[in-house]
Order: sequence, then C-alpha cells, then structure tokens
Amino acid sequence: MANVTWDEIRNLRADFLNLQLTETANKLSERNCVELIGLLVKEGLLNVIYTTDGKDIITEQRLIREILDEIYANGGRINIVDLAQHLRIDLSYIENKIGDVCKEDSTLQFTLGQFISADYTNRLIEEITDILLERGLIAFSELIRQFDLPTEYLNSILTNRIIGSSQHNIKYESGTLYTENYVRLQQNILIGYLQGALLPLRVNELI
Repeated sequence: MANVTWDEIRNLRADFLNLQLTETANKLSERNCVELIGLLVKEGLLNVIYTTDGKDIITEQRLIREILDEIYANGGRINIVDLAQHLRIDLSYIENKIGDVCKEDSTLQFTLGQFISADYTNRLIEEITDILLERGLIAFSELIRQFDLPTEYLNSILTNRIIGSSQHNIKYESGTLYTENYVRLQQNILIGYLQGALLPLRVNELI
C-alpha cells in the first residue's frame, strides 16, 4: 500500500466504514482491516488506542463512550484504576480523557481519582438523610468510613445539600450531624429523668 494519494486513503476509509455495515460475507478480511487501519493511523487520519493485551483497538471517541457506560453500570461511581482494568486500557489514556468525559456529561464530578454522577450523589443524600432520621445523629467520620468517600466531596454535599435542610432541620456541630427532633427527644428524656429523681444527682450520672 505504498505511494497512495490522500484521495485514495480517504476512499479506503469510506469503503472500510461502509463494508463494516454490510453483510458478514462482504466484509474486509481481518488482514485487510489491520493493514487499512495501520495505514490510516500512519497517515494521521485515524487515532486508535490498543487494549493492554494488544488484542483489540478502540477509537478515542469510543473510549469516552465506554468510560461513561462503565460509570453508569457501576451505579454512578468508579475510580479510574478499576475503570482501566475493566476496559483493559492503560491508565494514562483514561487520565487523558477525564476532561472530555466530564464535558460529555456535565453532571459528572471527578474528585480524588473517582468519577461520581449526579444520580449517585442524589441517592447518597437520600441514604444519609434516612440514617439521620432513623438514628437522630451520626459522626462525620463514620460516614466517611461507611461510604468510603473523599472527605472533600462528602463535606461539600453535606454543606450544600443536607445541613440546614428546611424539611428535616439537620444540623452539624463538633463533627456530628444531628436532627432537631433528636435534640428535643434527648431534652424530654433528661427532663423526665430529673423529674423522677428522688435524690440529688451528679452531673456525670446524667451523661
């Protein structure tokens, strides 16, 4: 395939795309496909990425789509190390596409090596809120351990989406989230305890 013109290369590329959409019997042979792809890559008309095992190739645009599909398939949250392993793509290619992926889906966040979708964030907020309504309080450090989340990300959604919620009156103080209902319950318990006491009580007995 030496000494071909640019027009011939463009025609070959068009033929390649058309043949791939026709019946199997009319498709190019594997050898011809490899030669054609190699020529297109060499001439700068096609950019492809090889998988880590060298068995498959993928275009840069298709890689973005595959990354998005993996994020959604994993519930809206995945770190790029796992992503690279799932796609069998070198980590450096994933890192180079972070900006393009977030541009393709503007609801995505990338923080400390993880893609996190808006849907995941919404589900997380609901789950944390349910925990608070059931228990009344929970330590910030416990949430970090339970959900294995970056501190910066968790602090952001707590500050902007949960704390001060007009619906549930959730507060944050000294590293602990709590509801006003929990505070009122504890006050009522304390009042009842004091009213029922027959003898003077030490403060440490009330804690």
